Amino acid sequence: MTELLTVSGLSITARLPNRDLRLLDKVDLDVRKGEVLGVVGESGSGKTTLARSIVGLLERNVRIDGGSISLMGEQIVAPGLDRSAQVRGSALGMVFQDASRSLNPLMKVRTHLAEVLRRHVPGIDKQDIRRRSVEVLEHMRITDTARVLDSYPHQLSGGLRQRVAIGLAVVTRPSLVIADECTTALDVTTQAKVVELFRTLVDELGIGLLFVTHDLMLASDLCDRIAVMRAGRVVEEGNVTEVLDHPEQDYTRLLLAAIPTWK
Repeated sequence: MTELLTVSGLSITARLPNRDLRLLDKVDLDVRKGEVLGVVGESGSGKTTLARSIVGLLERNVRIDGGSISLMGEQIVAPGLDRSAQVRGSALGMVFQDASRSLNPLMKVRTHLAEVLRRHVPGIDKQDIRRRSVEVLEHMRITDTARVLDSYPHQLSGGLRQRVAIGLAVVTRPSLVIADECTTALDVTTQAKVVELFRTLVDELGIGLLFVTHDLMLASDLCDRIAVMRAGRVVEEGNVTEVLDHPEQDYTRLLLAAIPTWK
């Protein structure tokens, strides 16, 4: 596999009124072509900070203290360096937790897709925009593409909105997609469909996927490898079967023990 994303010794600090708070502490990880890396951990472990640092969407009071982030061998983030805007939306796609907030309620789906394509695919014409808009919705396993393209977000179900949001992230054919807790607001059945969709996209398109979640069961269904985060550090990483079936860290065992069971 070819490494798409490399995070090396990444340290991030938030400036608060009375003190500095370390959010990430020397984080190392990588995502390879055609692979799903799951980043798991409880709330506050640093998962979302890691995801947002890759796409360059950190808050103003947050700074990169050390380390770097590289995409396809090119450094895009380091102390005093942020080239993420140059690759965001083109080589790097992002799916947020709440599709409703990532979609403009006043724009139809076709307008969302067209806007992304015009911004990130130089020279694309109207015919190609129409063709690729239909193609990406078909990749999302949406059968009634004409209706969805002419719909506003509020006219779609939560599952369809999330599929459209994923479509927006992959319509430019990026090499890597970051999905940050993007199944949290969905019911269990829809979550399973989204996970299946992600797996298909990775296998068919050969993209890399960084899947951020607190749900270890979802991670076990989708991911090839898992990185467990705690207090801003990666405390365990490895093959999904090894980590979940034979965890080395007590913290990982506690996370697994917290999964509800039914008898």
